[in-house]
Amino acid sequence: MENPAGEKALTPTLKPRNAFIAFFLSLILPGLGQVYNGQPKKAILFFGLLMLIPLLFGLTNNVTFFYGLVTLVLVEVFFRIFVIVDAVRNAKCQNQYNLKTYNTWFYHFFIAIVMVAALWMFNTLSILGAQTFEMSSESNDPTLQVGDRVVADTKIYKSKDIAYGDLVVFNAPKGEKWIFRVAGLPNDTLELNENILTINGKQSKAIFIRETTSNGFPISEFIEKFPNGHQHHIFKFKKPYDSTKTTIKNIVVPAGRYYLLADNRDNAADSRYIGSIKRNDILGQIMYSYWGKTTDRINIDFRGK
Repeated sequence: MENPAGEKALTPTLKPRNAFIAFFLSLILPGLGQVYNGQPKKAILFFGLLMLIPLLFGLTNNVTFFYGLVTLVLVEVFFRIFVIVDAVRNAKCQNQYNLKTYNTWFYHFFIAIVMVAALWMFNTLSILGAQTFEMSSESNDPTLQVGDRVVADTKIYKSKDIAYGDLVVFNAPKGEKWIFRVAGLPNDTLELNENILTINGKQSKAIFIRETTSNGFPISEFIEKFPNGHQHHIFKFKKPYDSTKTTIKNIVVPAGRYYLLADNRDNAADSRYIGSIKRNDILGQIMYSYWGKTTDRINIDFRGK
């Protein structure tokens, strides 16, 4: 058929939406299924909400507590499910869908790249102010055990000073990230006497708990109480690997640096071996565990341990 001007009329290209494709695209990236369904405004809304959720949790600092992390995960999961269901339901309703210019694999791929790039630049971990780590050694037994998955608050030292007893994560040699306990602050003078710490002439208290084993080696477990009142459990080997590191006199911590010790005193390459740690290399404080090899390792608050 021709119009009065003699030109051929353009007929729309109709192609029903495929619910499986809508599901798959939404599963990859929330909002991409809505683009496939011809709903770009809804796609922008959903994608914006995806980035708004961690922003709100970061502003309220909720993820520094176990149940805050659980809430964040549940909100994210239910939101993603809602977006997928919405995409599938709308796809099933569009049996006479008029294809848009962006309904090609090329445009979908391009939009996906833009969304991934936006998520990458958004830097969710930095906004949340939290980072997760898994313990892979016995260096902090009995406090942190192999298999423990813990959360560090990476913004905490912007609002408070590093303190004695804090379990901190830091940049270690060879680009690794390690976790040890703060034992000395800048300009402190320390001593170790049979692995028990003295800070500026004030000796920590050591309370014997029990004889046990660690990784097959006989050890003694103590509660060590720092002069500032912070207390935590430590292990001392019956036969230390290196007896020259159990008693050390006159350790002077340079300005701008921190002396870190492991709780498993005879089985860790802490500041006795690698030296004091620069302030800029300390990334945050370990707050709690969210997983472990056994259920009793879940939701342990390490701020007072």
